[in-house]
Amino acid sequence: MRAGFAGVGSMGAAMASRALQDGLSVEVFDVNASATGALAEQGATVAASPRELAEHCDIVAVIVLNDDQVRSVVCGEDGLLSAERDHLDIMIHSTIHIPTLLEVAAAARERGFRLIDAGVSGHTTGAARGQLAVMAGGPEEDVDRCRAVLETYGGLVMHVGPLGAGMKAKIARNLLSFAQVAAIYEGMRVAEEAGVDLKAYAQIVRHSEAQSHLLDGFLGNPSVREGSEASEWGRQRLATANAVVETAHKDLSAALDLGASLGLKLPVAEAAHSEVPATWGAEPGPKV
Repeated sequence: MRAGFAGVGSMGAAMASRALQDGLSVEVFDVNASATGALAEQGATVAASPRELAEHCDIVAVIVLNDDQVRSVVCGEDGLLSAERDHLDIMIHSTIHIPTLLEVAAAARERGFRLIDAGVSGHTTGAARGQLAVMAGGPEEDVDRCRAVLETYGGLVMHVGPLGAGMKAKIARNLLSFAQVAAIYEGMRVAEEAGVDLKAYAQIVRHSEAQSHLLDGFLGNPSVREGSEASEWGRQRLATANAVVETAHKDLSAALDLGASLGLKLPVAEAAHSEVPATWGAEPGPKV
């Protein structure tokens, strides 16, 4: 099997390098010659275009920056779909909008090629260790054909559903990450402005998070939707919520009061305060 990588910036390079370390035959394409040159030194072949990459490889991973670049690499004049061959598996690792994914998937299908979406999470350090989380969407047989490549840089390769499910999982994962970062920033700003030593604050947060397992508690249970109170888990979660909501409102209002006294605007805290009932399951969350 020959694996192709279109886009070998920091993440793509780490993934391609890992595939090389695991013994795969690798070919790469990127507009940045220094990026491809570094991989050539590790044993990769360099293609002059996405089309050439597709003509030489059985599976091509696309790891470019945005929707327009995905369209160009896959559907462009010299893109993957212009290759003179009968079969090709394409894996979209780039995080893009769902309509764009469906657009390029339809074009690939019309051409007779197979395309899956395979969001990845774990940063370049995870790729270098072969420990990325891979969220794959598409027919199970298509995902299985790609596993030999995916498992070189994925420590967890999950088939999460039909085409689009992998991208949706990645988008939801990124939402969690960026919302966490925003909340961390606000907490640090309040602590800093209030005169708390930030190194001590960071140590406290790390220690307490390790004891509370708050994230695991949320991820281990479904969210509350309309009618979910009829189920056993729904009743249990609502019982927990009724005990927690008052405390959550109290603690968040204290944070907002402290922020106001320090002249800080805390939009994440304000949103969390307004969404306390839905967050803790006292009422259904947003309809999906």
